Amino acid sequence: MTTKSNKFKLKIEANLENLSLIHSVVSEAMKQAKIDAAIIPRVLLAVDEACTNIAMYAYPEGKGYIRLACWLDHQDFVISIEDKGRPFDPCSVSLPTFDANLDDRKVGGLGIYFMRTFMDETSYKYDPRKGNQLTMRKHVGTDNRESL
Repeated sequence: MTTKSNKFKLKIEANLENLSLIHSVVSEAMKQAKIDAAIIPRVLLAVDEACTNIAMYAYPEGKGYIRLACWLDHQDFVISIEDKGRPFDPCSVSLPTFDANLDDRKVGGLGIYFMRTFMDETSYKYDPRKGNQLTMRKHVGTDNRESL
């Protein structure tokens, strides 16, 4: 992990065993920014879901990496998650319907639902050279906080 220009950065192998380290980095960045403790679990769940999807599906042919950066941008806490795995736009996935009978519902998909519901903004772009980039923003206000 590095911190440069008030930005926490981490490049780590994309596997489920590394989710706890990713969790710790984002949690520490939010604590240092003095973000309201009530907001932190939702942001961590969104990050966990995004990184779990990368670890499980982005690199079917073998090892790959997650590049994560998080920082405070005015009144938003921003998380950028990049990988060079298989292109996948989580913003294009239809949200699940909760009015259907449990037996009729599609298995899975709640992780993306949580990402998009718990964060105020979720955007995706793909660049053939840089790969997938998911950016999530959470409005955290400015009261009682300091910049990272």
